[in-house]
Amino acid sequence: MVILERPFVSDLMVETLEKNEIPVLRNEMAKLRIGNGKVLSDHEFSEEYKKTGKIYTVSENALGWIYENIDNQRFLDSISIVKDKSAFRRICRDIYPDFFFKELNINEMKGADVQSFKFPCVIKPSVGFLSKGVFVVHNAEEYQKAVDNILTEFSKAGNDFPEFVVGRSRFLIEEYIHGEEYAVDAYYDENEKPVILNIFHHKFMNESDTSDRLYLTNKGLFDRYEEPFTHFLTNINRTLHLTNFPMHIEFRYDGQKAVPIEINPLRFTGFCLNELQVFVSGCHPMVSFLKGRRVSKEEMWNGKENLTYAFTVLEMPSDVDGKNFNEEKFRADFPGVIDVRRVPDRSSGVAATVFLKIETKDLTDLDPIMSLDMHEYVI
Repeated sequence: MVILERPFVSDLMVETLEKNEIPVLRNEMAKLRIGNGKVLSDHEFSEEYKKTGKIYTVSENALGWIYENIDNQRFLDSISIVKDKSAFRRICRDIYPDFFFKELNINEMKGADVQSFKFPCVIKPSVGFLSKGVFVVHNAEEYQKAVDNILTEFSKAGNDFPEFVVGRSRFLIEEYIHGEEYAVDAYYDENEKPVILNIFHHKFMNESDTSDRLYLTNKGLFDRYEEPFTHFLTNINRTLHLTNFPMHIEFRYDGQKAVPIEINPLRFTGFCLNELQVFVSGCHPMVSFLKGRRVSKEEMWNGKENLTYAFTVLEMPSDVDGKNFNEEKFRADFPGVIDVRRVPDRSSGVAATVFLKIETKDLTDLDPIMSLDMHEYVI
């Protein structure tokens, strides 16, 4: 059972839903995108959930409907706990007892006692989407500048995303987690066991970069990180007791321990970017969760041991209006493009997303993507 929502639903998602006869909630996005699929009314969808116990969403914009229509308080409480970064930090306290974090109301941020902060630190909404409102600061002066920026940015964001998605009222200040960042798509099965579907290395230009510009996956990542990430998910679920629960998790890993940054409930990587897995294994992550079709690591990477797959999120410059992504120039500059998806919803701030495939030995050829001036890629 699936809920489609803004900001983006891919053609591949639509084809997969229709081919597998997966029920979809009738809403504005479904009316726009679903032609021959199985579309259910609010009541029919709620009743079907009582039978299956599984819901997948493409965006957290769907959470409002779920809170209002799904009669399962334990399920709703589970969503709230993992969605709220501060609540999740409190749950993780036993695993990471020395980790510094502090939650502030947006009105308290200006006058906060920064002397008690552990710099460098990260400021982010207690409830968030993409990298909106996320700042890395190294001292009190940078903190104050970030707060000024947040006040401006979130007054604008309120027009594009609901309160439960961007959480404009509360912010989390936490110590900067050192190490490389990884994004994981996983779900807990009916027996509370974690199943990992995607592992992406989230690449950054530097410590202050918080963009969603470049993510990579290959067999080496699964060989190194499937075990420690599974270990963390197993440990945390001894407290959460989640079942039939899909999620997107972001980790930092310093070579010794995996520290979670956040968990996003009921979805995998946003903008349907989790579908990069289809180009690797042929299996859609949504189908893996809803139908229980698992692909082993060995099957997934058989014959692809020397390849790296990547996706990039290409922002539309904020000072550009009425222009479109220049796909031809991007393809000319970056060989290995396997799919380009233009994002029609301009309120998302994204011009397009792109899937690529490259020999792992040539991986540095993708590094320039992180510093692209997108003014050069719109026409």
